[in-house]
Amino acid sequence: MRKVTFILVALLICTVFLASCKQKEETGKSTGITSLKIGHVGHDHHTALFVALDNASEFARQSGISVKVVEDRKFYELLDRGRKIADLEIMKVGGASKMPTALAQNVIEVGFGGVAPVLASADSGAPVKLIAPLHYKGDMFVVKPDFPAKTWKEFVTIAKATDKPLRIGYKNPVAVAKLVFEEALKHEGITFGGDPSQTGLQVQMINVKGGSKLNVSLGSGLIDGYAGNNPFPAIAVETGIGRIVCDLEELPPGTFRDHPCCCIAANVKAIEAKSEAIMNLLVLFQQANETINSDLDKAVTAAVRWLGTSESVERMSIPTSGYSMDPSEQWHQTMGKWIEAMNGLGIFKDKLKNLKPSDVPRVAYDLSLLEKARNKLAQRRAEK
Repeated sequence: MRKVTFILVALLICTVFLASCKQKEETGKSTGITSLKIGHVGHDHHTALFVALDNASEFARQSGISVKVVEDRKFYELLDRGRKIADLEIMKVGGASKMPTALAQNVIEVGFGGVAPVLASADSGAPVKLIAPLHYKGDMFVVKPDFPAKTWKEFVTIAKATDKPLRIGYKNPVAVAKLVFEEALKHEGITFGGDPSQTGLQVQMINVKGGSKLNVSLGSGLIDGYAGNNPFPAIAVETGIGRIVCDLEELPPGTFRDHPCCCIAANVKAIEAKSEAIMNLLVLFQQANETINSDLDKAVTAAVRWLGTSESVERMSIPTSGYSMDPSEQWHQTMGKWIEAMNGLGIFKDKLKNLKPSDVPRVAYDLSLLEKARNKLAQRRAEK
């Protein structure tokens, strides 16, 4: 009798297990709490993430969206009016193409990074979509303290007259700052390239392979200057390693004035399967961006705590940037400039190659969760 009972219980357990597995296969979703992996590059263009997680309890008074710290700067619980929505894991990933690559490989599911690498990833057919604007400008041209050029015009004159190429560094082949800088070189008629064996170059572009290596390369004399994003230029100034010649948005022909620099992107599967969690995170990030624009002290405090930079660096760096998640007509127009420039530089080779800027959003963007987040935040505020 006991043997029969044991067999029946075992059969029941197997039946329930198999039914559960079948349900997961059919729905593609787990019945448990959602887990979401979020990646950032580790610089202050992504301060919205830091401000959001450090000030969520304050933001919840308006939005109802908050977080519970499980392990500071690593694990959190995402809550909506006290109801747990998701477990969050925060991790640092490499900059430029490394972030969308991590998205495509499901190392992370939501990522903060440059618009150019995200567009390049979408062009390659990777399962990555831009889901929200985040940040614009904040990129600088930096040179050694003793470099003779004080202005862009002086740099152009020196580059055209030099007997050997000027060595200018960048952090990654599709880094935003690099592409802005090369567009200016192209406009000025300055010959440039990355192959040291190429003759006739006036500027040699050198991949230092990472933002953290820009100042190391400058200080060691490997490069004469670099095109890079803050806070690295601010750190160069503070340490005496470098001097800022100009903000890259000021460079001719003026294509990239107020240029979108960073965005929020997501894995396509996560957009579909974890939409509630991502949408509510976007609510928090909107509130964080508003706070960065209205309260520099809070922005600086969060950036210093997360990045380990100094307060003086962040007070110099953050104001050079703009923080906005509004997919405005101006944002779409300036993204169009990116698309045209990347086509012109031969970066697009597949899905986005030669597409009109107006056709790119259907391939590379999914702003549907942002729209829901904006509506939710407006509704919650109206209820107050």
